[in-house]
Amino acid sequence: MRLPTRLVALFGTLLLTVAALATLWGVALVGWTLWAGPTAARVTAAMVAFGLAIGCGLTGIVCRKRAAGTLLPSDVDRSVGFRSGQGGL
Repeated sequence: MRLPTRLVALFGTLLLTVAALATLWGVALVGWTLWAGPTAARVTAAMVAFGLAIGCGLTGIVCRKRAAGTLLPSDVDRSVGFRSGQGGL
């Protein structure tokens, strides 16, 4: 495996780790909100934590798939939209 590919895979793993930690932080914030009552700061922090988890998680998955060589180019998937999602026609 070449060095740039390893760096992309490592970056994807780092992003997935950040996503996991953000998810745990978001769950903790939701628990704290249920325990102590909602405030604007807690609700906003929970939304930011879960948004960070989604963004970093999806980006990490794409980076790791790109490094593994299993990410399909956009040319392959483009024609599915013109067939209304029907495969094989």
